[in-house]
Amino acid sequence: MAEAITECGQAGVPICVVITAGFQELGSAGRKLEEQVASAAQAAGVAMVGPNCAGISSPHPMNVYCMMQPTFPPPGNIALVSQSGNIAGSIQHICAKQDIGISRCVSVGNQALLKIEDFLEYFITDEQTRVVIAYLESVSDGQRFMDAARRLTAVKPLIVIKGGQTEIGVRAAKSHTGAIAGSDAVFEGMCRQAGIIRVTDVEDMFDTAVALISQPLPRGNRVGIVANGGGWGVLTADASIEAGLDVVELSEETLQALDARLPAWWNRQNPVDMVAGMSRGAFFKAIEILAKTETIDGLIALGFGYAHGNAGVFGSLPDTEDMNISEYVKTTLQSDTRGMNFILDIIAQHQKPVLLSSEFIVGADRDQNEAVLALRRKNVVIYPSSRRPAQVLARMARYQRYLKQEVPSEN
Repeated sequence: MAEAITECGQAGVPICVVITAGFQELGSAGRKLEEQVASAAQAAGVAMVGPNCAGISSPHPMNVYCMMQPTFPPPGNIALVSQSGNIAGSIQHICAKQDIGISRCVSVGNQALLKIEDFLEYFITDEQTRVVIAYLESVSDGQRFMDAARRLTAVKPLIVIKGGQTEIGVRAAKSHTGAIAGSDAVFEGMCRQAGIIRVTDVEDMFDTAVALISQPLPRGNRVGIVANGGGWGVLTADASIEAGLDVVELSEETLQALDARLPAWWNRQNPVDMVAGMSRGAFFKAIEILAKTETIDGLIALGFGYAHGNAGVFGSLPDTEDMNISEYVKTTLQSDTRGMNFILDIIAQHQKPVLLSSEFIVGADRDQNEAVLALRRKNVVIYPSSRRPAQVLARMARYQRYLKQEVPSEN
């Protein structure tokens, strides 16, 4: 192995990726072999990723997919660095299947030469990267990690999953990449001090990263909720409070603005219960009214993509002269498209996040629910539950609170 890397240097190869396992994760003999390989790379002037890794990807600008897993997400703005090749491949697969692009992906493996901190420092000035996500099992140089993370979070969000939180997890990490996981309490303190957004699983990581590349940060933690039915509003209020958000009371001015658009029996409070049967136009108008409210920093709206299901039911009926079914179906589908554009305009105009939740995201690919899929292509992911958008909005608010403190510049 060392001889092969030496030959790469002699041939002018600037970088190599070593996917082979069997190094420090196997003990002292493997550690000695890894040191020999790293020394050979340094002497040859070759930047080495690995060993015991899954590879690298960089879709922009040259479509480099040097990964073990056959996953090919499009170019985008999310960078991933991972001590697990499996996790790296899984996240790439999730991104590809949901039309979300990546900027870079690096499976660092045992980090014999290039370290996670090297890549965090690179992402600080990488123009293609807007959000960084990382899977870690250990931090070997705490001071350098803190320094790199602080400089990165001053300009871009860093979302981290830390493996090895339990005794069994620590043992698994050691056998996996040879990592020795430190105190979880210490790592949690590092995250708070460095403005790192810590999550516990890949779903939370993906949810948060996509929101951060498509939505503005909220100014605070005050949330307005618009629900297509009462039950969803109740669940979302509970989830929001549990996540640390403030479900604020609506001002009399806001209530009057909603009164002008909603029937007399609406609930006149936050969450705004649209009551089944109200027009879809009223749903979108209620979102706009809450977005205009100064005492609301971000919104969660529940109920999008319904038009496709309704159109499918009516489209199965025979078209007659007295019932112009085809025209109704066309108009119904257009209502969701207009609503999608309306929401995107609200986000841009008022610079407030609007996170969406709807059961119609489930099976959207199979059903070809075009409005839902079109939003996803614009990096606006719809969540199938109320818990997920509440937690994402809370993380965004905490990151904004960190940025308002004194943080170091990128230089």
